[in-house]
Amino acid sequence: MSDGLCEDSFATLLKGDLMRKILLASTALLALSATGAARASTDLIGDTIQGAYFFPNDATPDPDASYSVNPFTVGAGVDSVLSVCRPCVKTNVDFGADQLVLTALGRVKYASSSFNGPTFSVLSGDPFGAISSVIASGGQSVVVSIVGGVLRVNWEGQSFSSGDTVTVSFGSGTVPEPSTWLMMLFGFAGLGFTGIWAQGRKPAVEA
Repeated sequence: MSDGLCEDSFATLLKGDLMRKILLASTALLALSATGAARASTDLIGDTIQGAYFFPNDATPDPDASYSVNPFTVGAGVDSVLSVCRPCVKTNVDFGADQLVLTALGRVKYASSSFNGPTFSVLSGDPFGAISSVIASGGQSVVVSIVGGVLRVNWEGQSFSSGDTVTVSFGSGTVPEPSTWLMMLFGFAGLGFTGIWAQGRKPAVEA
């Protein structure tokens, strides 16, 4: 009789220990999801950004290019105006919390070369997030990349009309959404309860 009670008490202790582990794992997952979501978000408002322009390759600064404000602080409205004089054409530079919009202020055809376009570097503030999409309103083929933290927009060989835009959107990286973490959490909890039920279940017929 006493042996049976000891076994039951030991089994109860094991179940309690397993429950504690499940609760600890659940808490850790929730904390990780909150931290990951915070780190994954992109908010460029208030960032200080330095603009540059390279042509005919990505190692040669273009002496004919300049910005009206440089470096500039990301805020509401247009942050700076890029001028490239061959002849002179201007482009509005407008960063938002999670995107960049470049708007042509006149007709222009950029020369073909290995690289012809602006680059942007964050001097202070949040870094650029992963590029989630690049949309050229006029159907132009614009190659956008982030190399060593520098955002590079290569529109070599492309033609733009006044009002055409290039919109670069920044995503939140590969950190799972909170809903995904919750599904994982419930999955782990379900496995844990299944284990407890299996441990506590007694056979219908004793030998």
